[in-house]
Amino acid sequence: MRMIKYLLVILSVISLGCSQLFAGNSSDSTSWDSVSALATIRLFCDQGYISPTSGIGNIEPLMFEADIIPYYVIGFNGSRRWAVGLSPRVLLRMFDDESYPVRTPSFIPRVMFIHQVLNKKKRRDWFYYLSWYHHSNGQEGNFYNPDSVTVNTRTGDFYTNWVDAGFFFSRLRGKERYYLKFNAEYCYKQNKELDSRYGRARFWFNLQNEWNLSRAFKPILTLYFDDKNIIILNNLKVGYIGGYMKSTAPLCHKRFVFSYTVSFKPPYFRDITVFAQYYHGQDYYNINFMRMLDVFRFGIAAKTSVFQ
Repeated sequence: MRMIKYLLVILSVISLGCSQLFAGNSSDSTSWDSVSALATIRLFCDQGYISPTSGIGNIEPLMFEADIIPYYVIGFNGSRRWAVGLSPRVLLRMFDDESYPVRTPSFIPRVMFIHQVLNKKKRRDWFYYLSWYHHSNGQEGNFYNPDSVTVNTRTGDFYTNWVDAGFFFSRLRGKERYYLKFNAEYCYKQNKELDSRYGRARFWFNLQNEWNLSRAFKPILTLYFDDKNIIILNNLKVGYIGGYMKSTAPLCHKRFVFSYTVSFKPPYFRDITVFAQYYHGQDYYNINFMRMLDVFRFGIAAKTSVFQ
């Protein structure tokens, strides 16, 4: 518990430092009113993607991994600064095996309540949110295999219910956007078999920023692309798994999650980006959580679909 408190203090200091870094008046001429709240919501929402094969790392051979995440948002219209969001998320892996099975997809429905605090003078968007979500694999089999030791990853039952709260904000400079998010999650209901293994708390820090390659490599890029703004999006995400985990020390590497993603939108694609990602941490595919992943992969991601 003491270590979790220390971690919260550290992340709060980092968040405050980033907010000061992004603070301040901007002298550029782009109007804040031209940037809608939904533009920031799209950054806040996880992006759907398809990653062919299993990439490079310690994961079994896959045909692909896909994350399907539509969002339905009610609110942010006119003077209203609140919204309710719904997302019926599905994460699945198709294995490169006989009959190409899709084994135990993750079903992650979510409901969100979001409030916006707008500062037009400093050209900054703050959002506070509270959400609830469920994560399960749709199975009802025994959690353990017949040996009563190894986890039944084929048909074993896995379910968790979470509450998630945090804040995020965007900072506009010219046509480029910076984004920061901090949130904490708590699992209040789960399989009894998870009590000493899974960890009931999660703390996340997420930072995104844009690089405009057109400015640095304008003579070269203009030879091949008509679009004057070639943007690279950097996404850094760091997480900590809190709560009781048997035989796992507070600073054990199994508690930490790290991912870094670089995305690029080719000018000839309208809503598609190409990405490369490195991921280290607990396997996020439901009952496979006992495994630590170290994976480098690539794929395509769709522009976050937010429906009003």
